Amino acid sequence: MNSRWVKSESILSNDAKAVSPPRPGGPLKPRLDAVHKKIQVQVSRLEELHGLLKSKDEELFHKLVASVKENNTQYSTVLSSDLEKARQVSRVVFLSSVALEKLVAKLSSASDFGDLVIVLSPAMSVVKNLRSLLTPHVPEMEGELGIISELLSGILVDAGQVGGYTINFETANEEAVRLIDEAALAVEQKMKDDFPGIPNLPAMPQKLA
Repeated sequence: MNSRWVKSESILSNDAKAVSPPRPGGPLKPRLDAVHKKIQVQVSRLEELHGLLKSKDEELFHKLVASVKENNTQYSTVLSSDLEKARQVSRVVFLSSVALEKLVAKLSSASDFGDLVIVLSPAMSVVKNLRSLLTPHVPEMEGELGIISELLSGILVDAGQVGGYTINFETANEEAVRLIDEAALAVEQKMKDDFPGIPNLPAMPQKLA
């Protein structure tokens, strides 16, 4: 069954003989499908990157364990710092992947203009937040997330105008924060399950004055 907003142009005019005025973005359904696919592509990229980062983490971890056993304090300190930085990147990448997956699920659940506005309003905020989080670590994704953000913005504006809905940005931001927080909780638990704890390093020997 098609949703009410698939052929949104038809409700712009009550005169069946009149030609509906063209809207800048065109029909909403194809545009929503396009942004849906773009988000899924980014989720796949993030999942692949997370796998590579996990392999790198395992390599660093084994080196660190060996270094600690050899009592090589200086090298262990360097490896421990590198491992912590690598896990920060893994956490951001994994969080972005989980949050975007949640976003895709919400977009798929929209069935009319009201749903679309409610879903898209926080979606823009989520993508912008993830873009700012990811860019320092994965700069090549900045452009694609920017395009996704622009597409969501255009669909949101048109859906709001056609459906006559007012966009409540305060509520949207709260919902965006809630979605990212839920993703963060899931990620923290998954990180604990998948990544072994960083071993404690032996104290550096004190130099005599």
